[in-house]
Amino acid sequence: MSSLGDPGSTSALGGALRQQAITLADLVVDLTEAAERAGRAGRPDVTARERDLLSRVAHELDSVGAALQSFTATVLAGSARVRELSTEAARADLVVDGSLVVEPPGPSRVDPVARLRARERLQELLNRVTAAEGKELGRIARELARSGPALAAVSERCRLGS
Repeated sequence: MSSLGDPGSTSALGGALRQQAITLADLVVDLTEAAERAGRAGRPDVTARERDLLSRVAHELDSVGAALQSFTATVLAGSARVRELSTEAARADLVVDGSLVVEPPGPSRVDPVARLRARERLQELLNRVTAAEGKELGRIARELARSGPALAAVSERCRLGS
């Protein structure tokens, strides 16, 4: 149903973002251990800023990656459901056309009342699939709207050295 590229690429991007988040989190652990060793030796912790910045970026990458992977799962489940609904629609001499269940042109051998009931029921089920995808798209939009400024703030802090 979605026209946002192929689910495999979307999932791969989400996975790559999450993998980078793990890599950054591992760096934070390494820096934390180094800071603890320095503290025990009486030296100052010079990595606090870097650890904070890496942690913030890791969190943002993981959040966006998770949203992309969740969207992919929803799209794949929705595609399977649409195929099922299309098969059921064909039995009622109906067609799934995008987000609509429609009657194809020409005469039908299916009882008009039964066909109308089937169309209404199938349309409701198809609306649920569409709504689930819309909900996931909204989640991605919210994550990006929240994450973009957060990453810009981290970038600014890096440039300013603060």
